[in-house]
Amino acid sequence: MSGVDTVRGIAYQQAQGVLQAVGVLEDPDLGGLRVEGTDDAVDIELLGRDGTLRHAIQVKVRATDYTWGESALLTVLKRWAVLPSAAHASFEFLTDGRLGPSGQRVQQVLTSAAEGDTDALARLLGVGMDDPVYIALGKATIRQDPSNTGALLARAERQVAAMLPSARTDEDLREQATKAVDRLFRALFDFTSNPEPHHREMDRQIIAALLGVPAEQSPAHRWATARASYLEAATHSVVQDAIVPSVADMQVQVPSLSRQHERREGQKTHLGELLSEAGPVLLTGRTGTGKSTAIRLLRQQAAEAGKAVIMVHAESYLPGRLAALAADGLAAVLGEAFPTATGTQALSDNTVTLAVDGASEIAGPMRRALHEELLAPVSSGRGARIVLVGRDVAALRDILPSNVSPATYEMVGLRHEQRVELVEKATAAAGRPESARTVVVALEQTLDDAAANPLLFSMALSLLNDQTAPKSRADLYRAFIEQLAARNGASGISAVRTALGIVFARLLNDGRRYADVYEWHHLLSQAASALHGVGLAADTSALHETARRCGLITALGWDQTVAAMHDSFADYLAGAAHANGAEALPGRLVAGDDQRMLFCAEIGGVNEEAAGLVARDLPFTTVALARYDRRPLGQEAPAEVVALLRYLSSVQEPSVVMSRLRDGRVLAMRPPSAGSGWIDEASGVELTHTCQAAVVDQKAGPLAIATRLWRQELLACLNQRTGSPMRPAKDLTPQEALTQHTEQTATAANQMIDRIAPPGHITRLRAQVGPLGLHAVIGQPRHDALGVHTPVDYQRAIGTSIAEASDGPSLSRGQRGGSTTLEYLLDTPPAVTAAQRVREAIEALTTKSWLVP
Repeated sequence: MSGVDTVRGIAYQQAQGVLQAVGVLEDPDLGGLRVEGTDDAVDIELLGRDGTLRHAIQVKVRATDYTWGESALLTVLKRWAVLPSAAHASFEFLTDGRLGPSGQRVQQVLTSAAEGDTDALARLLGVGMDDPVYIALGKATIRQDPSNTGALLARAERQVAAMLPSARTDEDLREQATKAVDRLFRALFDFTSNPEPHHREMDRQIIAALLGVPAEQSPAHRWATARASYLEAATHSVVQDAIVPSVADMQVQVPSLSRQHERREGQKTHLGELLSEAGPVLLTGRTGTGKSTAIRLLRQQAAEAGKAVIMVHAESYLPGRLAALAADGLAAVLGEAFPTATGTQALSDNTVTLAVDGASEIAGPMRRALHEELLAPVSSGRGARIVLVGRDVAALRDILPSNVSPATYEMVGLRHEQRVELVEKATAAAGRPESARTVVVALEQTLDDAAANPLLFSMALSLLNDQTAPKSRADLYRAFIEQLAARNGASGISAVRTALGIVFARLLNDGRRYADVYEWHHLLSQAASALHGVGLAADTSALHETARRCGLITALGWDQTVAAMHDSFADYLAGAAHANGAEALPGRLVAGDDQRMLFCAEIGGVNEEAAGLVARDLPFTTVALARYDRRPLGQEAPAEVVALLRYLSSVQEPSVVMSRLRDGRVLAMRPPSAGSGWIDEASGVELTHTCQAAVVDQKAGPLAIATRLWRQELLACLNQRTGSPMRPAKDLTPQEALTQHTEQTATAANQMIDRIAPPGHITRLRAQVGPLGLHAVIGQPRHDALGVHTPVDYQRAIGTSIAEASDGPSLSRGQRGGSTTLEYLLDTPPAVTAAQRVREAIEALTTKSWLVP
């Protein structure tokens, strides 16, 4: 380890020690901590009030060029497991580094053991289930916290500020908190260097004295006391759009929701239904569809009904500090800081709902850490109900325990009549005489499908007075940013836009759209240097101030985490930076990178590098990306289409031949024989009789052709009609018939997913399809003029449980997902039902109606 890494490691360990020391005061069961524990196996030991070891932590840093593998991790874990304390205490390996593939497997094995699946742990260790090492490591975890020392200390300052006596001003409070944490930081160095173990112990009285705070929580800060004040404040909170205040009414309207897999066409759900669920809930939707607004409205409406919804921003989450995040959510509404202990108490209240906004948009290590924290309470059904909000339903599901089947809701876009109503309000307020319907038609022509997006529609409304109407989605963002700059009298917005694009592109390469203040200014300084390199004058402080004054960036929470005004602006700015050559494309894309690549393509078109990158890493995004591929088809075009199909198609060795038709269009085919290239028109037309073929216009590029051929392959698989309607056999009860139908549907769907999913992306498609089991209650048959109808209440689930009710169907409160009839369910063959589920999932991942024949 280099000298720099050694210093970084010491600072990181001390900062984590400071956080743990502050945490002692916030946990009534803890009496103190000891630093530099036993035999170099432990760095921090948390002690109970009786002095016994409760939890041990080993803190390690890792250089960015290296990862943690299985061998290194097992060495640390086994060193702990053989200690006497390991029999009763839990253990945590905490690192700022990345886990390699084998390291991730170790982490997953420990997570599975915590969920009750311990077989993999025994196999990993090669020992029996009675072995002491196996028993000890059943209580071990691996936690990644990539936060730097400054960010960790800022979090400690926020927690301490909530305990300090009232200060005259916020500035005084911050200064007092900083000084208190500095005292604790220095004291920890002194304690760490003492050779006597008992002199390395710091009890809660010593910690409190160093910080200048009470050793026990103030009664006023207890959740039982604060709850009434929170509900009162949340009831009167004003929900308005922070991006286009002039059309705030649009976002104040109750957003429309629908329940995934359970809805019928046009059927919508009221926001309040999210609180009727018995278990965790997922709320998903594309960027700008109003997810955050929906949660703010839910918080307000729930408070009016006497229910507490705490909304928190995932960007402010630090691994292992969910309670601190909850305390931030309380502070955001009440306008005063609350200690982490209050957050802990709120999370223990089963009448509370914690809504984590942007949960799928944080980096992978953060999502895994959140998964670890939610594992025990969600699996057991104890404590606050959890609502996870984000774009990516697969990432949201991964945050929850694998044995939990969450209810999943998705946002519904604005209908035409809603748009007309909103335009009527906007034009009336502005004193404009135009017909609302005329304005809406013009906006719909510009935005196309994006007109249903509340954010984009509201941005377009704000630009109605501009002389030049935006012609595309990217043009809309550019014009909106220029409008913000003009309103705020800011100059040099072009340089600011480019610099922010570089910063957000680099953050997105790490799976996030936010940074602590230290990293933010470091990245912005690098962006300024890049601008200097091409002859543009740029000052880091001036760039930051202009971005802040225009509202392009915002600060979250006490530690002032810097984020874009909306995550879609980070995507646009990054995409523009890639398109304009200010920042190179990354070597690999992850879920959540789809929008920056679409913006990049919309602005600068699609080249071979971008097409291959998206096809390999985000294959479902290629359908939307293909419309921007207008490259001329040269001699090598068939070979590029084949290369792209290798990423999209499950066919091992695809081949493609192409012909130019007399009218300029191109005929593309996938012949059964090997070999790719161009052939003459007559040969091409003849070949269409024996293989799949597609005709594309003369401006279609290689990616557009590849996605058309992939679509044909998918349709051929999905449209295979096998099986016949399943009637309950004489020897099968309705319960048995529905169970059999559900199991056959699940088998058919899984086989279909395995057969058609792009290579390496089976998990993604399976997550979008959702659970294939069924919890249902079958009621008594009802006779009418149309025949016999047997009502069924049902919910999609991981397993299958079918029951019969004597007095009509009824799932327990919070479990109902949909209502139908047994006859309707059984009339459709399992294979057809499976194909429909898979088709809907693929269209959700690509574009609406893409697979309509």
